[in-house]
Amino acid sequence: MPSRTEHPQACPGCGVLLPVSDWPVDRRRNASPSCWERYTAVLAMEAEHMPVLGRLHQLTVDTYAAQHPGPQVPAISLPFALIGLHLALEDGWTGVAVRAVHGWLAEQGDEWPTFSPPAGRGSLTAADVAEARGPEQHAALIDRWAAVTWDAWRDEHSRVRAWAAEVLPPEVRGRLRANR
Repeated sequence: MPSRTEHPQACPGCGVLLPVSDWPVDRRRNASPSCWERYTAVLAMEAEHMPVLGRLHQLTVDTYAAQHPGPQVPAISLPFALIGLHLALEDGWTGVAVRAVHGWLAEQGDEWPTFSPPAGRGSLTAADVAEARGPEQHAALIDRWAAVTWDAWRDEHSRVRAWAAEVLPPEVRGRLRANR
């Protein structure tokens, strides 16, 4: 088990203050080791309760990525996270359908739009979700976390919507949305 000290450290992505951890973390994630540790606990809960929580996995991945943009993060990460949040939260797409969009977009090229991160990334973080007491509370927290994170990006919503309309013509949308 990684050691921890009680001195809080702010995550460079989402800003959550957590005790310092010596957990390994890939710097391309723009996350503190403690935040990354909490995120992996969230993913473990979803894997453990796949029948109930599996539908939320893509929303979890996109929400975390939207809270952790940075210059060292791969250029594909933030646009995919934001289009995923848009499609899931505004248009009601399933996680499987959003994953299909990500796969389809990845095949189209390697040029991605850039978005200006908001000063605040939302009042909930992976650390809040990691505290869930069971699958039902976990699901409710994922839904709230995604909503507050997407709301934090409100100044970029129109650009995300325009990009989605541009890269996902109606015939492509219909085909990809049919993925369940």
